[in-house]
Amino acid sequence: MDFSQWGQPSKEWLAFAAANSVLLSLSDETLPPLRQQEHANNTRSTLAKHLVQSTGVGHLVKTQDHIVPTRDGQSITVRSYRPVLLGSQPLPGYVYFHGGGFIFGSLDTELFNCSWLAHALSITVVHVCYRHTPQVKGLTPWYDATDGFEWVSSHTEALGIDPSCLVVGGISAGGSLTASVVQHELRRARETGTANRIKGQVLGIPTLLHWKAFPYELFADREKTSLVQCKDAAILNEKRLIQFSGLLGDEVDPADRTWSPALVDEEELRGTPQTAFLVAGWDPLRDEALMYAKKLKNAGVKTNVHIFPGLPHAFSTFLQLPSHKRWNEALLGCLRWAAAGEDGWIIELPPVMPLYMETTASAASSTDPVTAGASESDLLTKAGNSL
Repeated sequence: MDFSQWGQPSKEWLAFAAANSVLLSLSDETLPPLRQQEHANNTRSTLAKHLVQSTGVGHLVKTQDHIVPTRDGQSITVRSYRPVLLGSQPLPGYVYFHGGGFIFGSLDTELFNCSWLAHALSITVVHVCYRHTPQVKGLTPWYDATDGFEWVSSHTEALGIDPSCLVVGGISAGGSLTASVVQHELRRARETGTANRIKGQVLGIPTLLHWKAFPYELFADREKTSLVQCKDAAILNEKRLIQFSGLLGDEVDPADRTWSPALVDEEELRGTPQTAFLVAGWDPLRDEALMYAKKLKNAGVKTNVHIFPGLPHAFSTFLQLPSHKRWNEALLGCLRWAAAGEDGWIIELPPVMPLYMETTASAASSTDPVTAGASESDLLTKAGNSL
């Protein structure tokens, strides 16, 4: 395999970097992990709250927090998001795991992302906020993800989710948790002889391998692998990658299939739900995502892959970057595709209108039909008088 053709910085990124050199030079890598975590979470939460307020999406989505017990006797919090105008009817569900190197991220850092998705797609989003390093080590984040998914699956009615249309997805570290949850569900369904409860998965710039377990032997040239080619990439470089994995400790074998889900044999992947990928070309994690995509395809799994050549990990966080919009469009498309039936049909659910709009619409249709020859000014006048 060789995916190096997508690994050179694009003209778009080079121009953006030249115009934003001060912004990109800011770094907290020298701070202790807890200080890094506090700083990053505060920054991301502040931006998320600003976007929710400035866009008005906070008025369109209802949130609710739920305490979920974990297998070690502790608990995590999941936050659900539902479009206000859709009432209580069951909606497609999206179980979401955030990114952040297993150290960054909180309920509030994802406030805008989840609100936007719930509103834009008319779905119920459930954000599972797993525990992070340096407070925990080892496989705790993966176990939290599985426990969170199990809780969601057993509370679909209370959450307003259609259990036949449940998608799981995540970004970066959240992509690893997603792949692990989906593989766990695949094994459960196979062992119990019951249906798989997951309809599709979406993996955004996912980490799917511990860097120490990277299978260089499967690639045409070690120097062209993403771990080598992109070791000095912007946003996520080799040093940062090693730091993040180091915080998880060394008690778990890097080749453990929970930690490195991309190493699972193709035969074990048969029956995996349809899977969409969003991959950045200038990203150390590029090859593990594309390797996993090929492995799934070889196992007969439907895949949908979007590649952004020459862009670094998490480039979509920069709102000024033109490809930020392309990422958002691709993400929405992937979620729609992952939730679609076998025939690929996507049923668009109309919003439930507020009472005053229903009353207005009913009055207009029953007592004031539009007549042939009515002018635009007449229609505007009638509409203005009716509100």
